[in-house]
Amino acid sequence: MNTPPTAAVLILAADEAAGQRWAEMLRGPGCQVWFRPEDVPADVEPEVILTDRDASDPRPAAGLAGVDRRRVGIIRIGGLGEADVWLPDDATGRELRLACRLLAEVVRLRRKDLDAAKTHRRLAQGALTDPLTGLPNRRAWDEALARRRRQPDAGTCVAILDLDHFKRVNDTRGHAAGDEVLRATGVALRDGLRQGDFVARLGGDEFGLLLSVPDASTAAVVLDRVRAALPQHLVRQDAARVTASIGFYCPRAGDASSDNPVEIADAALRRAKQEGRDRTVEA
Repeated sequence: MNTPPTAAVLILAADEAAGQRWAEMLRGPGCQVWFRPEDVPADVEPEVILTDRDASDPRPAAGLAGVDRRRVGIIRIGGLGEADVWLPDDATGRELRLACRLLAEVVRLRRKDLDAAKTHRRLAQGALTDPLTGLPNRRAWDEALARRRRQPDAGTCVAILDLDHFKRVNDTRGHAAGDEVLRATGVALRDGLRQGDFVARLGGDEFGLLLSVPDASTAAVVLDRVRAALPQHLVRQDAARVTASIGFYCPRAGDASSDNPVEIADAALRRAKQEGRDRTVEA
């Protein structure tokens, strides 16, 4: 029969003599035991905390404060308070060892599930994030746009921002400098918008913005402020000075063309480019 893994046990005893007695009971190949959190090696995460400290004890519960209860099991002997297992004061050594080893197995399964869930969240987040700027990517933009369109009364304006003559930066200063401009643009857009607005990098030097505003005039004020601040922000971030053009569209009730707001905003962006760049144009 396979030998179960050793349980890592941290003893936090209000009664020092009781703690020493428990340690003697657990002594052997089945458990690793420590008496103070600072004694636990840096590469070890205790699986079980064995304690007799009563929850009503006014003294600080040394070692229990800040414990992530999802990643550790608590065995309480006597005393009152939260625990996974309660044992009487006269628990035998066999009962104590069995409780520690079984709870350690349960904690390992918990940690495995938690780590898997954390990995899943990280991968899911990565699938929706542009790795260069840290902004949401095109996929996240499509999802956000679909959500907004299901809420026709939300007052959403769609804007497309494109950097002016960005290719010159790559051609004259190299792609590393171009990447820095894109990163700094992402920071400027994130900092310049308000809570409730949304910005994503759509690809290349093009960014999409969804503004929660009551009307087109308000959208124009917000977008003009962001666009006008961009060159100076890039200089502060030690990136090349670049301007931007923006086209935007605020759907109106009953507007039959509102089924394609991105295309309409993109057409306004082309007008901004044709009219001389470094400007904001409403569809």
